Amino acid sequence: MRVVDPRLLRHAPSARRFMVSAGLLAALSVAVTIAQAVLFAHVVVAAFLDGSGVATLLPALLAFGGLALVRGALTWALDSGGNLAAQRVARELRARVLAHVVRTRPADVATAEVATATTEGTSALEPYFARFLPRLWLAVLAPPTIVVWVAVHDLPSALVMLVTLPLIPVFGVLIGKLTQARTRARWQALSRMSAHFLDVVSGLTTLRVHRRGVAQARGIADTTQAYRRETMGVLRVGFLSAFVLELAATVGTALIAAEIGIRLVAGGLTLQPALVVLLLAPELYSPLRAVAADFHASADGVTAASRLLDLLRRRPAVAVPQRATPPRFGVVRFEDVVAAYPERGTVLDGVNFELWPGERVALVGASGAGKTTLLALLLRFADPVAGRITVDGVDLREFDPREWRRLLTWLPQRPRLRPGAVRDAVLCGGGPQAELADRLGVGELLERAVGEDGAGLSSGEVSRLALVRALGRDASLTLLDEPTAHLDPASAAAVAATLRELPGHRTVLAATHDADLLGVADRVVELRDGRALQRQRAVTS
Repeated sequence: MRVVDPRLLRHAPSARRFMVSAGLLAALSVAVTIAQAVLFAHVVVAAFLDGSGVATLLPALLAFGGLALVRGALTWALDSGGNLAAQRVARELRARVLAHVVRTRPADVATAEVATATTEGTSALEPYFARFLPRLWLAVLAPPTIVVWVAVHDLPSALVMLVTLPLIPVFGVLIGKLTQARTRARWQALSRMSAHFLDVVSGLTTLRVHRRGVAQARGIADTTQAYRRETMGVLRVGFLSAFVLELAATVGTALIAAEIGIRLVAGGLTLQPALVVLLLAPELYSPLRAVAADFHASADGVTAASRLLDLLRRRPAVAVPQRATPPRFGVVRFEDVVAAYPERGTVLDGVNFELWPGERVALVGASGAGKTTLLALLLRFADPVAGRITVDGVDLREFDPREWRRLLTWLPQRPRLRPGAVRDAVLCGGGPQAELADRLGVGELLERAVGEDGAGLSSGEVSRLALVRALGRDASLTLLDEPTAHLDPASAAAVAATLRELPGHRTVLAATHDADLLGVADRVVELRDGRALQRQRAVTS
């Protein structure tokens, strides 16, 4: 696993800026650390061996205090800069991911996956930027710089450092592999728990009706327990790593101290360089120990960033557009269209039919025949596996999906209303739209409020309000997926009458089993065995 994902630097400008600034601050911190050690050794030797007075040592003492303040300021800048960078990178990645998912609607991306990645995932970036990356820079810069400085002044001590220094990376790699596996398992457990919880909340009403609430509660408890076990496993590895790395650093420092002590007693080394080496020995191991101890923060951060960046790499469910929107809505032709799902296989197999401007076409077929799939193809939520859909002879895949959808209005099988005022949710500003709501029997509902997922309204009321929203928009093509499925006969008849009275330029394609809607259709297209059968020709004058 890479400790820094290059894609993160490409997609998050704040990450690039932080890496550069953190590198400069870390380099300054290393230089100040060496200067502090040298200055402190000079003060000690001058005071105890040379007998220098306080007045003579005062400039050196003030300089030492100034270096301590500078080092503290650099540490604070690294920590606070990391926190600030984490917040900015989280906002940038969250915005990019959400925009990408909304724009391209990848077919293999689940809502729970996006929710987990953009909430819990971005939270994991904070310790990654605030602690791990600054310490990583120090671990990269401090050891080689200290070893080079010591080698210039005391080569035997530098050789001891070179022998003992690899102990920490070796132990860090061994523990890191275990941490990586544990972290991956933890994220998988979190994704399963999030997806399960979201599914249960979405179908809570149905579960209560069928008395399956207790069973689902046990399922949530089991997934939560699995996530708890994985989290505790990561924490155990983190505590183990801190102990092992502390031991390795202590052993390395003790060896250097013993070697220096023996040479001091033998007279082969003077006090001032020996003291500098002793002061720098902990600084040699400290950055490596810190970065290795925080590897679990790196694992969480890199895993979270990778999940976010992987979402940006998901292929869109529809082709990338190459030309502008058609200037007007024309004849739509399905030419040998084949559509398939990985889990269901082929749904549509060689569909051929035409949709003319101003037609009212009813799309019928048994459940699972592919009616919703055909509407999804027209909406550019998916592309045909084979064949093509054309508008006035131009392949639909060549148009920008967002601009193409501006020509359409769509009523899904389970419509949703934005929480808040119903009038705002259905975009009714009065006039013809208010009259449309009155004809469908929901005019009095416009002044009410709706809760999350239609709370406070029946499914039939939500369906009729959503139909007002769909028909109230002056779109060239109206796609309706079972618009009367949740309505009583009187309401279904009102919907059929409303569709009959739509302006002549409006084209309607309605997937339905309702006899009232079939009665107002100019033509009926039946989907059977994956193909389209024309059951009734349009009557033209």
